[in-house]
Amino acid sequence: MEASRRADFHGSAMSLTRVTLVAMPPDVSTTATRLRALAESWAATRASERASFQPWLIQWCEALGVSAPVPPTEQYQFEYPVRVIDRDGRESTNFIDCWKAGHFALEAKATDVADANEQPLRKAFGQVRNYVAHTKGAAPPFLMVVDVPRTLIVWDRWSGEYGGFPAGYRINLTTLAERPADIKLLQDIFTDPAARDPRGRAQVVTQEIAGKLAQLAATFEARGHEPERVARFLMRCVFCYFAEDIELLPAGLFKRTLETARTAGGPERVGAVLTSLWQTMDQGGSFGADLIRRFNGHFFRTVDALPLETIDVTLLIQAADFDWSRVEPSIFGTLLVRALDPAERHRLGAEYTPREYIERLVEPTVVEPIRDRWTAVQGAVLQLTEVIGRRQAAAQREALQELLNFHAWLRGLRFLDPACGSGNFLYVTMAAVKRIELEVMREMERVRGREQVEAVLDEVHPR
Repeated sequence: MEASRRADFHGSAMSLTRVTLVAMPPDVSTTATRLRALAESWAATRASERASFQPWLIQWCEALGVSAPVPPTEQYQFEYPVRVIDRDGRESTNFIDCWKAGHFALEAKATDVADANEQPLRKAFGQVRNYVAHTKGAAPPFLMVVDVPRTLIVWDRWSGEYGGFPAGYRINLTTLAERPADIKLLQDIFTDPAARDPRGRAQVVTQEIAGKLAQLAATFEARGHEPERVARFLMRCVFCYFAEDIELLPAGLFKRTLETARTAGGPERVGAVLTSLWQTMDQGGSFGADLIRRFNGHFFRTVDALPLETIDVTLLIQAADFDWSRVEPSIFGTLLVRALDPAERHRLGAEYTPREYIERLVEPTVVEPIRDRWTAVQGAVLQLTEVIGRRQAAAQREALQELLNFHAWLRGLRFLDPACGSGNFLYVTMAAVKRIELEVMREMERVRGREQVEAVLDEVHPR
């Protein structure tokens, strides 16, 4: 649609928000003061990884306001032993620098601050990712690599995988005190990692919303409305909930429209105003004091609201109170299943497959082949960016071209959902490909800076 919005599928929970120290709550302000003092005391450190990591982490945990692995326990300790079997069948014991079961695995390095070579950090990421594959039980939700005492990189596996090295979220530890959003992220990783799981929040909200929509669907069908017309009406409402919460529509417009129309003329007025709003969305233009962008396609080309009663309008307004930006788009599939009877679903092909089932198919058929190619590209780029001397500028251009070529290939991929059902296969597939695209963008930024990423005009897109 023309009213599109760039989405970051991987790092939404880690988005950085700058807040001045004056605006911080007292507890955050105290933590920031401790972190600032710690950064200053370690600023000139040149000690080796083995000598510096453990004392630094203990002090850092104290500054952050979380427990350190002292005294050690089986669940939380330094030098956590992992038995690893190599491809030749030989068994050895390796050690994760810091391990907290159900929370994170952390690998540490201490590089020279002037060394721009990221190879040690990439190697650390590869090591810790390999180690957690050999630990007992489920892999932790977070991996971390720290370059003591300057940089921390975080990977999460809420999407089912940690991704590659470029998927990591970087935190500058020297200025961490100035970023309360990053402080809270790190505190959650140490104390309550589930609070960062977008799937849990989305699932709870989605289930609540689906219940209200199912109640509306059942009410409409009980009055004799055709199931297909009911589904289309409710999906237009759902689309508007999403659109106003991700700012494709003016913020709060849909809820405000429902409330104003109900006050002005009751349920009949609401139906007429909704029809007018959807017609404006189809063409673009003014709707009251608001300017509406055009939503192309056919979704709003033919619109008419169902006859509404007071209870219907109340439920629609209640549904608008949810934060739809956190709702899984699979709600559309849930809606189709609940709003249509089995015979109608079969006729329309409107079947819905849960996301976890889809991922079992998408991972080996889409993600793994793309990642095989992406891994090879990363290797070539890394070799080129390590070139020094007179060929450095030329090698940098070659590295950037490798990334641009891969991105063009990625954008050129087409995916077929032969069932033509609710579209959930395509949505989950696009989300997986977008996560890899984010890694490509971050590699471009590393090679040539943010201006090169901003110059990339096209991206993986629903089309």
